[in-house]
Amino acid sequence: MEDGTFVYLHSLAIGSLITSFICAIITLVLSFRNNNYLTFFSKWSRSDRYVVYMAICDGVFNFWHTIEHVHGLAVFGHVRPKELCAFYGFMVTVFIGFQNLLVNVIAISVFFIIYFDKNINFGQRDWKLLLYCFGVPFVGAVAAAAGDQFGPIELL
Repeated sequence: MEDGTFVYLHSLAIGSLITSFICAIITLVLSFRNNNYLTFFSKWSRSDRYVVYMAICDGVFNFWHTIEHVHGLAVFGHVRPKELCAFYGFMVTVFIGFQNLLVNVIAISVFFIIYFDKNINFGQRDWKLLLYCFGVPFVGAVAAAAGDQFGPIELL
């Protein structure tokens, strides 16, 4: 921190996160401008829904991670109190986990379509997809929180 990289790195992170957040918002606006939200599950293609799910994950992740970086930059150190830092960590963990699992499911789904000419059934209103992609990281984050694994890392 003494060499001036703290402000530089946090500023770069904030700039990147805000840029990504703006892109997620633009993606959502354009998606819903071109399609009726009332027919999201009935008429939108699966790939259109994937784009919306990805933009929501990215937007929520970027929002919380930006707030975390701004807070750290404002106090020039770890986010305090510990509970707030833990909350930021929880939110970032859940939504980056959601996004990672969603990317994996999309890749597997495309693989099945291309090589086996088979669509994977994600249930009515994509409930299986959403439960898996959100539920697994949420349960993992709850377990980590129960084990007091979120909060400032005192090594820095």
